[in-house]
Amino acid sequence: MKRGIAKHLATGILLLGLLLAAGIPALAKNSGTVYLMHDAVLHGKTLPAGKYYVEWKTHSPEATVQFSQRFRVVLFTEGRLERRHKIYDRDMVVYDMKPDGSMALMEIRFANSNKVLVFNQ
Repeated sequence: MKRGIAKHLATGILLLGLLLAAGIPALAKNSGTVYLMHDAVLHGKTLPAGKYYVEWKTHSPEATVQFSQRFRVVLFTEGRLERRHKIYDRDMVVYDMKPDGSMALMEIRFANSNKVLVFNQ
């Protein structure tokens, strides 16, 4: 009887370990939500002010970045993922004011992370 319980316990522990190991890539967060307070220009396209879900896939250090709103992709673009020495305490968007008055999106900094998405205009 004890042998059967030990066998099931060992199987359960092994299964739990495999599930945790399989879930580790999911812990590497490659997405976030960002609020654009101003209309922003990114690689010649305008992103209206609002809430966006941002997701990226890295190609070390280049990244393919996707902006979505309400489950609809509104922009695919290229960027670069940088790691900084500072861990930011809140989400931040860095703009560059252009001579025509438009705001170019330069960086997205994510809360509780040292990851920064950088966009070259």
